[in-house]
Amino acid sequence: MTDTIAVRDHYQAAIEDRAALLGRIAAAVDALEPPINARKLAPLDQFHMGGLAATAAVAERARPARGEAVLDAGSGLGGPARYLAETFGCQVEGVDLSPDYVAIARLLTDRAGLGDRVSFCEGDLLHLPFDDARFDLVWTQHVAMNIADRAALYRELRRVLKPDGRLVFYDPVAADDHPDLTYPVPWAQTARTSTLLTIAETSAALADAGFDAIAIDDVTEAALGWAAQQGPPTPGAMNTGMIVGARMAGMAANFMLNLREGRVRLGLGVAAARQGAAA
Repeated sequence: MTDTIAVRDHYQAAIEDRAALLGRIAAAVDALEPPINARKLAPLDQFHMGGLAATAAVAERARPARGEAVLDAGSGLGGPARYLAETFGCQVEGVDLSPDYVAIARLLTDRAGLGDRVSFCEGDLLHLPFDDARFDLVWTQHVAMNIADRAALYRELRRVLKPDGRLVFYDPVAADDHPDLTYPVPWAQTARTSTLLTIAETSAALADAGFDAIAIDDVTEAALGWAAQQGPPTPGAMNTGMIVGARMAGMAANFMLNLREGRVRLGLGVAAARQGAAA
């Protein structure tokens, strides 16, 4: 069973005063030249390897359509959800375990003028607060590795998908021999809250949960290429360090080390809800 409190506390560890943090973020966003859009918020709200470019690549695989109902499962700071609404005209609902992240996501959505298309709530992905067959698309980025009961996760995501719905995901995955990682990494302080499956194991878990047409690509080299082009963070600039704190540098460095040493890979995949499968 996933230790949800430990996972939540890991992400919120550097947030001592939510109101003060929201004030700092609001001031930083208000200093941006309008309009406030996905590109301008990306240094802050695209909390995954590859940044906005990775979100665009996931969207290319997902093929979202205007008006589709999308669940951003593990929505974090809300960057991908706003990108989908802004770029494709989707109606997006985000769910995240962290109340602080939900508060930040709501603030940024308000500043971007997307409150009519994007909403967020606090919740556990193993017990989603939605009816069966509600969404056309379930979207998740760098979330599944925090959930030990992967079978239960994928069953729950399948439950809320329409019969012709699809799941798209971008996650760290284990190398085939499951080597140990160097910790801490951005999603976990220790192995206690990190559960990585290989690409083959992920595909099998999805099939058991009621998905078909499962295609997962290893996109590690593309992500490493993106990372190599990034310069050092600008002191005082708006970025994820505002939320995660000074520890972000060490966690990111370990993530890169694990990637370069082949201890972890990155998988980008899509799966279709199996017709007639029980939700």
